[in-house]
Amino acid sequence: MTISTGESLITAADIDDLITRVRQTAGDPGPLESAKAALFSGDGDGDCDGTRTGPGPEAARLIRQRLLVTALRHGGALLAKLLSRLSPRETAMVRRYAHRLANFLDTLEVWAAQPIMLALMRFGLPYGEAETIAVAVLLLVG
Repeated sequence: MTISTGESLITAADIDDLITRVRQTAGDPGPLESAKAALFSGDGDGDCDGTRTGPGPEAARLIRQRLLVTALRHGGALLAKLLSRLSPRETAMVRRYAHRLANFLDTLEVWAAQPIMLALMRFGLPYGEAETIAVAVLLLVG
């Protein structure tokens, strides 16, 4: 698994890809467009003073979490970034359980490794694979 250097691994192009995928399924891309605007353009902090500060770290993390849940449901470049950090077996498991994992992540208020690991283990994954996947998820949205 590749370790993050701290910069956001989610790009505007990843969000554009998700917007396209959601439109293809007749979904509403509005929340994705808002997320992109909040993360990558304009003032973003709500005070209209023209300084680019963007969302705070907590708000940005929550936006990235929503984007990952959408990617688990619709696929695309962002999901590929997650899968590129995993072994072929782990990749197959994420693909197999992507919708179940997305539904579980939707219920979490605080994303942490242990609850994600336990959910993956309930899906049938062994401890080691569940741990690696949980860490990769958290690194991508962290």
